[in-house]
Amino acid sequence: MPNQPNILIIHADQLRYDSLGCTGNPYVRTPNLDRLASEGTLFTRHISSNTICMPSRASLFTGLYPPGHNVWTNGIPLNRREYSHVNQRSIGERVCPEPPTAADIFARAGYDTAAFGKLHLTPNLAPVEYGFPETWACWQDGRFDDWHGPYYGFRHVEMTQGHGEQPCHLGHYALWFQQMHPEVYEAVGRNAREAERPVPQLNDLYPSAIPAELHNTTWLAGRFSAYLDARSGERPFFAFVGFPDPHHPFTPSYDVVREFEGIDVQTAFDSDGEAAAATPLANAGTDVSTLTAEERRIVKRYTYAMVYQIDQAVGRIIDGLKRAGVWEDTIIVFTSDHGDFLCDHARLRKSINASDSLLHLPFIIRAPGAGLPARVDTPMSNVDVLPTLAAMAGVPGPTWVHGVDIARVVRDGEDHVAANRAGSLSYCSGGEPESVNYTVYDEAYRFTVYPHTGYTELYDHREDPGEMRNLVEAQPERAAAMRRIIESQLLMHRNPILARVSAW
Repeated sequence: MPNQPNILIIHADQLRYDSLGCTGNPYVRTPNLDRLASEGTLFTRHISSNTICMPSRASLFTGLYPPGHNVWTNGIPLNRREYSHVNQRSIGERVCPEPPTAADIFARAGYDTAAFGKLHLTPNLAPVEYGFPETWACWQDGRFDDWHGPYYGFRHVEMTQGHGEQPCHLGHYALWFQQMHPEVYEAVGRNAREAERPVPQLNDLYPSAIPAELHNTTWLAGRFSAYLDARSGERPFFAFVGFPDPHHPFTPSYDVVREFEGIDVQTAFDSDGEAAAATPLANAGTDVSTLTAEERRIVKRYTYAMVYQIDQAVGRIIDGLKRAGVWEDTIIVFTSDHGDFLCDHARLRKSINASDSLLHLPFIIRAPGAGLPARVDTPMSNVDVLPTLAAMAGVPGPTWVHGVDIARVVRDGEDHVAANRAGSLSYCSGGEPESVNYTVYDEAYRFTVYPHTGYTELYDHREDPGEMRNLVEAQPERAAAMRRIIESQLLMHRNPILARVSAW
């Protein structure tokens, strides 16, 4: 591999750890991702910094936990001067500090930077006057039809917007789809109204009218491959491909749905919700306790179909890298931002409450020559991704990130909690004091505290992967020690940077 390898991050949305064959699910079909894991390294204990999209993605791109970048929930833009709406004439550079993103850092090191798909660094539902490139209202009047960046350090951007069949109406994908396949585009609107709902309680679960060959997942693979084919010169690239799936709506392509009809699926943990009844999960996500066993299987089949479409797109991306002659010169990461309950604890979708179903994510890295083993059980966080990739590429990264080069930790055999000064943490909040929760993972346990209610929980994932037995009372010393880690690290990670609009 050259001194400056190419970097490619392939990112799914709402994909939990056990969604792949290589992570232990025997019912899914993920041959390309499984092959990528077999040729690289699978991290079995990769933890998100937050259970929802924007905070987690901000952590991935900045190497900071939410108290450091301050994107504490969806709808808060990652701090950036061009989107801050401040009185620029009355303030100086230091009034509104902005954390550099991974794209900023690699661009400064001479990389070409490009992003395809979902980024979600600014809100989707903001008023049009804010002008955020990911705000849907800004696409409805055509102002971004010819826009392709720059955006948070990415020179070139091609976006999808929304999820399921929503992307047909907004973003670069929608423009292509409407122009190139108008008859299918028109059929999508009718399908959303008229399609049979296999699970009547879930209005957002049905086969999409978009065939797999025209789906946004496939389009993204094609656009990245086109980018590779159009490259000129010797500059390495830093690229991000963000799939909107398998986030709800549960609308895989109709031709893929057929392939998953009647298949077996993985059994949910605590499917009746009994173990979660006295926990904050009792009101989390969507209650699916009234679904029949077959309806719950349908939910998983549709999810598996969406994951399969991602896997097929990954195969096309790999083919594109090989065709362009850069396969062996490219470090590839595959991961996600957060998970989905998928009927665990009789819940569906996501919430701001801590749960292994939401926090535990797949992480695969193929980095030729990095000296990593095939499997790593050391806990890591998505704040570790930026410093790890920067170190592998020999690119100077910011010294104040919360994450560390996890490859060095693995090679040197250091204790991750000591090396990272934090362990693998998450910080979540829904805006109300009682919703605030802080979590720390070590090699075996998850500990979470809700400081405003006093509720705490401790689970041993070696004995209880479904988090059915809270061990706080049985192991008070361990719970107290893990709480102290959270308390000490929160003091270090808190760094308010948002909301300032003038010097005084």
